[in-house]
Amino acid sequence: MRCLLVGGIVLTFTSCSSVSTFRAYSGDERSDIEVAIIEGEQYLRQDWLNRYVDVVRISAVDEFVVTDSDRYRRVEVAPGFHDVTVYFYWDLGSQRGLSQALVQFASGQETFSRTMRFNARAGETYTVHAQPVFGEGRREIINLTHVDFWIEDDSGNEIVSKAEGRFIPGNEFPG
Repeated sequence: MRCLLVGGIVLTFTSCSSVSTFRAYSGDERSDIEVAIIEGEQYLRQDWLNRYVDVVRISAVDEFVVTDSDRYRRVEVAPGFHDVTVYFYWDLGSQRGLSQALVQFASGQETFSRTMRFNARAGETYTVHAQPVFGEGRREIINLTHVDFWIEDDSGNEIVSKAEGRFIPGNEFPG
C-alpha cells in the first residue's frame, strides 16, 4: 500500500510537470530571468444549459511550431521581436442543448487564429487575451462578427492592441 501511495505521488508530480512550458528558442535551457513567458488566457463561458472553458492557445512562435498545444499553458521565448500565432478554442462541452447544425458549425470554426508581432523582454510575462464579439441576438458562435486578440504585460499594459489583433471570420487578411 505504501509503495502504491508513493508511486501515485510521484506520478502526480510527473503529470503536473507535463502540462509545462514549451521552449521556443534554440540552445541550452535558460533561467526565468533570461526568457520571456507568453501565456494564453482561459475564459469561463456559461449559457442556460452548459458551462464551458474557452482558451487562447499558442500554436507557433516564429519557426517553432507548438505541437500538442493543449498540453502547454505557457511558452518561453528569448528576448526580442517574435511573431506569435495564437488561436481561440471554443470548448463545446457536453454539447447538451446544442442543435446538431450548431455543433457542426462550431466544430468547423474552432480555430480563429491570428499572428501578432511584439518585442518580448527578458524576465517578463505576457498574456494573450481574446474577446469574441457578437452581432445581434444571442451570444452564440453563429452570431460571431469577430474576435479581438491582444497581448498585455503583467502590469496590464497593452503590448499589442485589440485593433492590431482583430480576426474577422471569412477574411483571411483583416485590416
